[in-house]
Amino acid sequence: MRTGETGLNLIKGYEGLRMSAHYAPSEQWTVGYGHTGTARHGMSVTEGDAERLLKEDVQPIEQLISDTVRAPLNQNEHDALVSLIFSIGEDNWKRSTVLRKLNAGDKIGAANAFELWSKAFVNNELATLDGLVRRRAAEKSLFLMPTDASLVVPTSDVMPAPECEPEYLSDRVYNAKPVVDIAGVKEEKNKVLSPEENAARTRALFAATQALSGDPTKMIITKAEEYADMGVTVGAVMAGFLAFALTAIGVLLMLGQEAPGLAEAMGLSYDRFALLFENLPMWLAAIGAAMCYFILYILVKRTARHDMKRRRAQDLARLRIAE
Repeated sequence: MRTGETGLNLIKGYEGLRMSAHYAPSEQWTVGYGHTGTARHGMSVTEGDAERLLKEDVQPIEQLISDTVRAPLNQNEHDALVSLIFSIGEDNWKRSTVLRKLNAGDKIGAANAFELWSKAFVNNELATLDGLVRRRAAEKSLFLMPTDASLVVPTSDVMPAPECEPEYLSDRVYNAKPVVDIAGVKEEKNKVLSPEENAARTRALFAATQALSGDPTKMIITKAEEYADMGVTVGAVMAGFLAFALTAIGVLLMLGQEAPGLAEAMGLSYDRFALLFENLPMWLAAIGAAMCYFILYILVKRTARHDMKRRRAQDLARLRIAE
């Protein structure tokens, strides 16, 4: 497939005509419509020469498209690809998402991928350039344009979804978000609430107060409070295990003293009781120390939990004063 007049005019419009050779930022001489192959210092061309050079320049691109694209193309799609490759070069084309999407049969994905090639290095920094954005938009438009010019125009029966806007939030997502970021307010004690935040937080506190019999300090359990509650539970479980072990030792001793026959039948011989009595102080000291540790652990966690509730009550009081 050869490049049509539409494709050639697109390249001409964005490359521009230079009658005399100039040294481009890409560090190579350019003349005519972006011709670099034979351009050199002092070279000049006529408009006819420039068009002839352009047609010669697109021939290798046409062959490249024939060699690399496995999907069928119409004239507009072909011309848009010629303009793109003329701009980005052969190596970039072979690694491009446009080519990968085309060969995967995703022409819409290929059209969207045109917009990826809108950046260039300026003063060693990658920047989005206005000219490249406009050129990619024109190439994408030509790529999507039907060759018979009978455009399929969306009607009111098919409306674009609000989700097309990046900042759009559906009702489901919006309602799932917390009304007020209380944790952030607690971290910044001197933060002044906006009127909207103030009103929203007041409504939330009032609703929670009504639901929880007038105690708004319990309306939310933060992560820190949840971890404190878990610590209290773990400490209580461990203290319970130690109390059970202490009780078991007492039962064994009572069994050996009150029912030696039964203890003997259970395999608790005199030697075993003698060993138990011999190590009894060590066992009692170890279990007692462990129980003291876990009881102290529970008390510390409960103190931390009450401290967080106290600070929450202070936040509530500060809010009411601000109102």
